[in-house]
Amino acid sequence: MAFSNIKKFLTGKLRMIAIEGDSMSPTIKNGDLKWVDYSKNTLEILKIGDIVLFKNPFGKNLIVKRINNIDIEKGFWMKGDNKNILESTDSETFGHVKSQNIKGKVLI
Repeated sequence: MAFSNIKKFLTGKLRMIAIEGDSMSPTIKNGDLKWVDYSKNTLEILKIGDIVLFKNPFGKNLIVKRINNIDIEKGFWMKGDNKNILESTDSETFGHVKSQNIKGKVLI
């Protein structure tokens, strides 16, 4: 772990989460443990292809998806990696995700 990641860990900006569900399979599977970077600097430089943790626009739970597109005015378009449409609820259902709802970047 690089020094910057050690600092993030000690300050609570780098934490581990357990993945629930198969919406990001085959990249991330149900039960996988992943580090999430919650630092402001990381959230300011998100790009297409990054996997992020964000607040579900329709609920209170958190969701992990890949950024598929970015619209400066509307927000982030999220897609699950699972090609089975029954396994992934994403922006096709809930639309763009505002930047304030993004909590962290999942480190792969």
